[in-house]
Formats: sequence, structure tokens, C-alpha cells
Amino acid sequence: MFELDALIAEQLTEVSLNSAVQVRCGNSNSFVVTASTMLPLIQSFGMGGVYISASRGAVEIIQAFESIGVDVSNIQFLDLVSSGILGGTDVPYPNVHFVDSPIMLESVLLRTLYILRTSTFERNFVFVDSINALSIYNDDRMLAEYLHTFINTFRQREVLSVLINVPDQTPPLVLANLDLYCTALIDRGQVVIQ
Repeated sequence: MFELDALIAEQLTEVSLNSAVQVRCGNSNSFVVTASTMLPLIQSFGMGGVYISASRGAVEIIQAFESIGVDVSNIQFLDLVSSGILGGTDVPYPNVHFVDSPIMLESVLLRTLYILRTSTFERNFVFVDSINALSIYNDDRMLAEYLHTFINTFRQREVLSVLINVPDQTPPLVLANLDLYCTALIDRGQVVIQ
């Protein structure tokens, strides 16, 4: 049985649309935290949005949501992982878009803006999964600067930014800038399995 983290939904009720929320988790509980964050946004708040996937391919994420009974067909996925894999862009989901590489940060921002411009939802979010995955491919200083631009771009457009992060896998400069730019922090930590 899959159990969502109800505390996350409660914490999300306290943020405004122009907020940037850093959601900290560990590797072992990342999907539970991701699902616990996405579900209230989709179902309780009736939001649409863009899910930027830098850690796993969009198809894998969609199938994980489907396996727990969550319909994400109204969410647009921007896959930064699968385009480099043979046949990676041949997917059965019409809501999956691709950027060729996780280092093409400006393309990610522009594509996200375009997708949101065509959204039929009154309220939207941008969900980045994950900052630590982006930090593998990008220079610390460049990623920190990009996050500042990214967060402020969506803040001005009244789009909620949610940034998933595994802090012990994120460079200190990037982590410090996230702490500075984000208006809220949800820390669900690492679940230790013994």
C-alpha cells in the first residue's frame, strides 16, 4: 500500500502562487515526497503545470504515478533525460516534451514558458525533479545563477515553483542559493531503512 505524506499537503496550503518551494528529501523517499507534493497541487488545488524531469525519464515517472492511481495526463512533462537514449523520444504519451540535454538550461526555461503559455489552467506550477540531478551536469555557479532567473521568472508570472532537492548531493553554492531564493522549505529528510 502506498501512503502519502499528509504533512506536505498541509504545508502547501500556506504558500502563495508566486512562491518558490524547496522540497528536500532523500533518495530512498524521493518518489513518496514527489507524489505527496504533486497530488495536492493536481487534485486539491486544481492546478496544471509542467514537470521538468532531470533525474529520470518522463515515461518512467508517468508510469510510477499511474501505478498508484494518479492521473497526470493534464500535466506536461519536460524530459531532459531520454532524448540521449536510443528511441528515447518515441513515447506513447502526448504530454511529454523533450530538451536534448540537462545542460541546455535556457532551452528548459524557454520551453517551460511556451508550455505554460498554452495552458488552459488558471493556476499553474513548475515542478523541477531534481536540482541535485541538474547539478551533476552543470557548473555550480551557472546553475545557481540559472535558479535565480528561473525562480524569479515564474514568481513574476504567478506560477508556483517547486524544486525537489537531495541536499547532501547538491553543491554548497547551489544549496545556499536555493535557501536564499526559495520562499518556503519543506524538509522531509532521509528515511533510513534498516
